[in-house]
Amino acid sequence: MKQNPSITMKSALIPAIAALALATNAYAGQQVSSGASKQFKQPVESLCFNSGEWQFDLFGTYVDGNSPEHAGPVRDHGWGGGIGVNYFVSRFIGFGVEGYWLDARENGSVSSSTSRRTVHNATGSIIARYPSDTTCVAPYLFLGGGVHADGDNWASGHAGLGVEFRFLPERMSFFTDARWTYFGDRYGHGDQNNMVSRAGIRFAF
Repeated sequence: MKQNPSITMKSALIPAIAALALATNAYAGQQVSSGASKQFKQPVESLCFNSGEWQFDLFGTYVDGNSPEHAGPVRDHGWGGGIGVNYFVSRFIGFGVEGYWLDARENGSVSSSTSRRTVHNATGSIIARYPSDTTCVAPYLFLGGGVHADGDNWASGHAGLGVEFRFLPERMSFFTDARWTYFGDRYGHGDQNNMVSRAGIRFAF
């Protein structure tokens, strides 16, 4: 008995069409799944400044003591450098300690003093910063006190402001700041004070 050719062809095409449809659906499903995966994937936020951050500072220092009567330990100009360690309990609030050394003419009871010596300085500060993770820049304010020795011992209070630029996010910064330092009455000259500025490199951990 002869089979109808059209029936035979239809019988062969039906399984092929079904298999093609299943393959197409499976591929489409993978594309949808992949698309959904990409759609709901959340980007990882990169922060330049973090809470729980330790910092180590290396810096140069300049002191303007350009007055024998209101200069604190330093007369005229003092140059030097130092190191510091800071810790930020949050992204905005931190604490810091530093030690720095100056080569300068000393201030004393004799206003005509010309001797130079090393002035030793140790200070501590509370720091308030306002970090921007878009620009990796953080302006900051700081307030604190310290001790200073140039043969005599001095106590001081200070207030200052500065800015930090983190050129390697979470790792390394350039910073510069300036502070007004108050030493109290000394030598019968009235209130002793001067301006201290720093510039240096900051390593973050």
